[in-house]
Amino acid sequence: MKVYFIGAGPGDPELITVKGKKRLEKAGIIIYAGSLVNPALLDYNPAAEVYNSAELTLNEIFKIIKQAVQQGIDVVRLQTGDPSLYGALKEQLDLLIKNEIPFEIIPGVSSFLAAAAVLAREYTLPELSQTVILTRQAGRTAVPEREKLADLAAHRASMAIFLSVQLIDQVVKNLHNHYPLTTPTAVVSRASWPDQEIIRGTLANIVEKVTAAGIKKTALILVGEFLANNSPNSKLYAANFSHEYRQPTAEKKAILVVSFGTSYAQTRTKTIAACEKRIAAAYPDYQVKRAFTSEMIINKLKARDKIEIDNPEQALNKLYRAGYQEIIVQPLHIINGSEFHDLARAVNNYQHKFRKIKLGQALLTTTNDYFELAEIIKNKINLAPGEAAILMGHGSEHPANSVYSAFDYVLKDKIAANYHVATVEAYPALTDVLPKLKFSAKQKISKVKLIPLMLVAGDHVQNDMAGEGPDSWINIVQQNGFEVECYLTGLGEYEAVQKKYLAKVAALITETVE
Repeated sequence: MKVYFIGAGPGDPELITVKGKKRLEKAGIIIYAGSLVNPALLDYNPAAEVYNSAELTLNEIFKIIKQAVQQGIDVVRLQTGDPSLYGALKEQLDLLIKNEIPFEIIPGVSSFLAAAAVLAREYTLPELSQTVILTRQAGRTAVPEREKLADLAAHRASMAIFLSVQLIDQVVKNLHNHYPLTTPTAVVSRASWPDQEIIRGTLANIVEKVTAAGIKKTALILVGEFLANNSPNSKLYAANFSHEYRQPTAEKKAILVVSFGTSYAQTRTKTIAACEKRIAAAYPDYQVKRAFTSEMIINKLKARDKIEIDNPEQALNKLYRAGYQEIIVQPLHIINGSEFHDLARAVNNYQHKFRKIKLGQALLTTTNDYFELAEIIKNKINLAPGEAAILMGHGSEHPANSVYSAFDYVLKDKIAANYHVATVEAYPALTDVLPKLKFSAKQKISKVKLIPLMLVAGDHVQNDMAGEGPDSWINIVQQNGFEVECYLTGLGEYEAVQKKYLAKVAALITETVE
């Protein structure tokens, strides 16, 4: 005859294992932890002689077992959860071994597994946590010095804390030096029982919530970012992940087109959407996605037009979660300024998450870019004698603002001296250019054409350039005695500029293929 230590599971009588149930049904004697084990499990064997171990000492339990074995009766020792976790198993086994009584341990479903199930959460999430710590707060039962909760917290792993809900204030105190107070936290009382209770919060408020709920025992404390469920997907089901049973599917590829953005729908269609459409037509194997770098414009479009557009971080995260492996990021910026470098940092943060990710260049990056854009503008403007052009750039405090002065030089050197570049927010400003118009050495200037050196004809063009206000460029130039013509056309509308962006994408794809 034999003694069977069976894990009863967390509470639901259907969560006992098949093997455990079979042994339970055949036992002559059942000794169960009445304070923790669901008595409904006893219904699987109504004929058995039943003892509640909560009322017995270890010696009394052993006496029952010894007498049963001597009489040839199988005994089931029914323990909560899994016997190997906080089950006081060792001392019972020591007695059986000493007295040469055969036994078998049948595992059970622990409450930390049931708690994860009722919360619909996974402890081990990619790049978030691959470690689960099962522990308890020191109380009446001592905890080894090397396993103090405050020290274990340094790992910031997914944590399940047993037998400690009555000490939850101490638990939080020991954790918060390493886990931020914003860390998701949950307390699950009587997981899988009909009266189970779930308290969700953070380390900052979980004590207050648990106290208000009156939970003082039979509860598990769970701590960690896994509760937020905001990690990337695992690689197991990624299209390019293969193993001996599954070959990879076709790789998912995307081109993320990034611009500052605009809230003006018409120019957005003619510029940003036109560039995206041209890129999509050239590369049908790639999904073309959009991102804006301006949170102000993103928020305005969402509130005003119910249009949701991601910023680069959000877009990259969605592509990663969707299983894309190859990403081309092409900015529609004019210069490699602060917006571009913020984008570069975002791309760098995702280098290890995609098989390949490449970042393209802004419109004005190489010397040839300067020459080609100058030629494009010359062909579009066609200045007549007595006319000058002022190209309106945005301007930036970033060192890349020097691009505007360099481009001004190229225009004068390669096209004509009556082409000028000024910026809205930096040097050279409009006030730096106006004296050059008045004192032109070669010809008298009577008319000025204002040209956007911007991707879109958005707010700066509509208001700062062509607006009715006294500080608009059109009014300032007119007040200086010139006839003015405003071009309300962003660079993104020029077919030749769209092709330049496409060429930059092509260069990246060629690099990727090689």
